[in-house]
Amino acid sequence: MVSKTGRWITGAGVGLTALMLGSGVAHADTTVQLPDGEQALTTASGVQVDLTRTGEQAVVAPSIAGNGLSRTASVTGVVFAKIGNATKGMLTTGYLVGCQVDLSGGLTLGGDVWVSPNSVSPEIAPSIKLVPGGVTAVPLDTKQLDPAAGAVGIAYAGRGIQVSGCGGFAQARAYSTLTVANQQGSTEVTLYGQPFSVG
Repeated sequence: MVSKTGRWITGAGVGLTALMLGSGVAHADTTVQLPDGEQALTTASGVQVDLTRTGEQAVVAPSIAGNGLSRTASVTGVVFAKIGNATKGMLTTGYLVGCQVDLSGGLTLGGDVWVSPNSVSPEIAPSIKLVPGGVTAVPLDTKQLDPAAGAVGIAYAGRGIQVSGCGGFAQARAYSTLTVANQQGSTEVTLYGQPFSVG
């Protein structure tokens, strides 16, 4: 789990600039409370799945560079799955992010260095290129199912998403994909969240 007090470090010439997400001017940030979601079913191979997302919220902020082409969001949520009659499984959660008009020749999502107070070293978030009007998946974490426990979960807090070079509308939407299997076969179940504007 990542603390809400994590920070971004971005390179600027020969210096470094530290940005505390959510700690800027109060009126400039927008907090979006997002609804809980659930996907409950029994697969064709007889695996019982109850996949939920709770406590999701996003804090959207304008660029500290003061231009209209960049913006950031920090996201929080808990994804949990109860699974019966499975021998193995994997849970991946993240966000789908898209930009209406890309003016940079590519869209960078979380391309800086993310530092968590709970870790001893920075986490390098991926840089992903998008064509105009494109959408990409930005995974946050992946966990393997413990069949003995019959459950798997991922909690994240204050995880950063950075959108740069976006000249139009940008939007993000949570996704959580659970793959489960037993001797009869495997099934993939995906739970989507409510879309929200990143500016």
